[in-house]
Formats: sequence, C-alpha cells, structure tokens
Amino acid sequence: MPDDKASSRLHLVPRMTRVSLSPQDFIEPGTQGMLFPIPRQGVMIFVVFPDVTEQEFKETLKSAMPSYVIELRSSPRFDIGNLNRHLVFQTFDHQHTTYLDLTSSVHGEFDSETLVNKFRDLFLISKLNLDRPIVFLLNRIESDENLMRRILETVTLGGAEPKHVFEIPRFERSSAAYKLAVL
Repeated sequence: MPDDKASSRLHLVPRMTRVSLSPQDFIEPGTQGMLFPIPRQGVMIFVVFPDVTEQEFKETLKSAMPSYVIELRSSPRFDIGNLNRHLVFQTFDHQHTTYLDLTSSVHGEFDSETLVNKFRDLFLISKLNLDRPIVFLLNRIESDENLMRRILETVTLGGAEPKHVFEIPRFERSSAAYKLAVL
C-alpha cells in the first residue's frame, strides 16, 4: 500500500524553457520593421531582477525603446554581467527614456502598498500614456505576486489600456519535454 501513496504524489509537469526576446515583440505590426520601427503602443514590461541576464536587459531596452523605466526595487542596482549604473543611464539618455525611482523615499524597506499608491499618483498627475512602452524594474524576492496585477489595474483605472504585457525573463511551457515532479 505505501507504493500507491507514493505514486499518487508523482505528476508530469511541462518543463519551462527560457524564450529569447525578439525586436519584433516591441514593434507595431505592419511597419517596415528595422528601417522605420514604430514602438508598439500599450506595452508594459516587467523586468525581474536578479533573474534577468545582461543580454536580456540590454535587448529589452534597445528593442522596446521605453518612454519610462520605473524603479520598484528597494535597492536599485544595475550590476549584471558587464553592466553598471553609468552604462545603463547612458542608454536611458541615448533613448530619451525617463528613469523614475519610486523607492527613493522608502529607505531600503519594501512596501508594495506604498509603491502602488506612489505609482497611482504619478500616473494620474503626470498623465503617463502608453504611446511608448513602460518598463518596471522589480525584485523577485521583494515583490509579491499581486504587485504586477495591481500596477496593471492602476493603469487601466487611469484610463490607459495595456494591450501587451511582458515579463522578462520570459518562459514558456515546453509541451515536448516533461519532468517528473513530486507533489
């Protein structure tokens, strides 16, 4: 009988595979691609640290051409691979991207409720729009599972419509590969 109990806890789970970004993910369909790229409207991108790689982060900034990068990490760091704060801010300047640190007044303590309220105030007062993508920088360890959802709700309540939401790094379920999981 113990064998039946053990086997009932084993399940096949689709393997998650990391998916590369494509510049086309951030360009309006029907445009002339790389010659005259038009940023896709209604795009919100959540970049999750420390999971994101240097290449993924650089490609996201380069391809998405965001209007804003909004900091939601209590310890904003950009030292991924060969990147550093200086290089990242050069990229922001080159792309005319505005960096907004919503955590500067929380003094190292993460409070998602305060961050959502600060973002709501910023969104309503500044009348941020989604003509160009907006990037949010999150820390996987600090963020709760509801933070992204609450940011999206805030944007919708503010009158904008997020049409495309990306989480970087991106993962997809691989239907061809399964792993055995003990539940």
